Amino acid sequence: MTRNRLGIFAASLAGLLLAPAIPAPAAAAPGPAPLRIMPLGDSITVGVGSPGKNGWRADLQSRLRDAGVRTDFVGSQREGTTGDRDHEGHGGWTIERLAGIVDESLAAAKPDVVLLHAGTNNITRADNPLAAARKLSDLIDQIRTGAPRAEIYVATIVGTTVASEVAANQAYNTLIPAIVAQKDAQVHLVGQSTVAGLDIYDRHHPNEFGYRKMAHNWYQAMRRTTHPQWPTTVNPYRARKANLCHARSRTQRECRTWNLRRVIVSRTDGRTVTENRWQTTRTFHEQVRTWVPGHHKKRTWVPGRYETQTRKVNRWSDF
Repeated sequence: MTRNRLGIFAASLAGLLLAPAIPAPAAAAPGPAPLRIMPLGDSITVGVGSPGKNGWRADLQSRLRDAGVRTDFVGSQREGTTGDRDHEGHGGWTIERLAGIVDESLAAAKPDVVLLHAGTNNITRADNPLAAARKLSDLIDQIRTGAPRAEIYVATIVGTTVASEVAANQAYNTLIPAIVAQKDAQVHLVGQSTVAGLDIYDRHHPNEFGYRKMAHNWYQAMRRTTHPQWPTTVNPYRARKANLCHARSRTQRECRTWNLRRVIVSRTDGRTVTENRWQTTRTFHEQVRTWVPGHHKKRTWVPGRYETQTRKVNRWSDF
């Protein structure tokens, strides 16, 4: 290397050594950790009655996502065809069976929020409502011990279309508010018993419309108690038209468009009473007496007469 080139190289090296260091770009500030939500319960938590077993979980995730809330649904089970599929729902399980696995589930999942819907299977097994309520109270205490910082949302259970279970279902639900009121401030009541009637797909499980109502109720409860900054979302209870599916057998389902209509329920002393009812159009066969005029038939006179005929008519129906 020549002396001239050596001088240039030395000057360049000195410039590099004396130049101020260029700071590395600052790391992005981490956002808030996802809200860890554990859906806990029986087959209604699994999502039975909805296509793909998405249940209320997928709709609730959609509402939370639209509200800008990062979530992580947690649990040892996986069901559904969309969204975060994790949950802790177990088909056919009673409250006491859930109590048998909840300690391990809580320890593994470490939830910030527990959404508890339990007791339907106790009622279907003819458990006394008071006994079932005591078991629910014990389960809530067990959850509190296993997840001392979690917000626990306890639901009244959805309705049933089994006539012999209706009274016990309602009696159990009337006991739950007092149980929740006795717990600490992190235990909250969520009314899910308004999911009933046409919202029920197959005696015990909601249809998609019923599950949308459940998702709305969970979201509103969390918003009301701990997250008032969350925006309001679409309220399915205000819908005036819906596609409702119902099981007609184990292999057949019927899906029809239903409309909320103002109908006349009585007329007394010139006073008309109306109410809103969900109705759908159905085809009925009815018999009517029709006058057939007299006429000639093969040169024989056939006198006029009334005949009973069957015709098809479309009418609004409540069932």
